[in-house]
Amino acid sequence: MSRFWVLAFVVACADSEEDPPMMMGMPSIEGTPVTTFESSSCSTGDVLELSRQIAEEVDCIMPGQLVRFEAINGIVFTGAAVLPYLGAEARDDLYAAAVAGGMPLQINSGFRTVVQQYLLRRWFELGRCGIPAAAEPGQSNHESGRAIDVQNYGVWISILDRHGWKHTVPGDDVHFDHLGSPDIRGADVLAFQRLWNRNAPDDPITEDGSYGPMTEARIKRAPAEGFGIGALCAARVRYADE
Repeated sequence: MSRFWVLAFVVACADSEEDPPMMMGMPSIEGTPVTTFESSSCSTGDVLELSRQIAEEVDCIMPGQLVRFEAINGIVFTGAAVLPYLGAEARDDLYAAAVAGGMPLQINSGFRTVVQQYLLRRWFELGRCGIPAAAEPGQSNHESGRAIDVQNYGVWISILDRHGWKHTVPGDDVHFDHLGSPDIRGADVLAFQRLWNRNAPDDPITEDGSYGPMTEARIKRAPAEGFGIGALCAARVRYADE
């Protein structure tokens, strides 16, 4: 079975009376380049606004696939850089585990975008920021909304395991995967590609959901503060099996 992305563009007013979404702002890639933070930071929070745009564009591509999770039932966010989105089943199992544990569940990271993963990988490659392991951009389960990093992981391994969250990545002690959730890796890459093309029409890249040299080059130049025009839901992408 091979997975593929099928682009299905919605023609305005063809099947609906709804008007196409309005573009808010002007196309722009002006701002602090992501590559700035390779040597000057250790926080993915520096690209949080750009990452929020990517998460919103993922929701345009796959509506409802990512759902927000809250700091409830003992769940604690350890910093402002946490993007609190997961797959729905992963979120529900996390809530159930938190209730069963009856103690603080300290979340370092939830959903992570390709831009954040790019920085983590670069810091790992450069031996910076104390990062023990980092997947290649486009390959992390965090980009699927089916992974979390837990600060106080030791007391949670067995509890999370009973609720579908597996502790299986050698050398990455804080990392847990919810392998029962859909694997949508590539959706965030496609979201970034769409945002880039929307804001840099004179420098387009292929919108294929695959991370490669051309996408990496644009990530380096992308504005940490976010693009001039953010998410638009005029197009839909269907994830299918063949």
